[in-house]
Amino acid sequence: MHPKVGRVAFNLAFYFTFMSGILLPFLHKDSPEFVAAVLAFIFSLVFLLIVIWEVRREARIEREGLFR
Repeated sequence: MHPKVGRVAFNLAFYFTFMSGILLPFLHKDSPEFVAAVLAFIFSLVFLLIVIWEVRREARIEREGLFR
């Protein structure tokens, strides 16, 4: 992954995770908005974890000299 693409992916994932996480305490648990916010939080958190894993994996590969 190109470093700029990784940076943009991380920023987007962090933004969506943060914004949907901020909404959760202010929504009623029986409302449709709460379900949408929980789903957005889960999917963006999974995407954030995938981006972090991929960047760390590529950094490890490059550091060990396996990526040539």
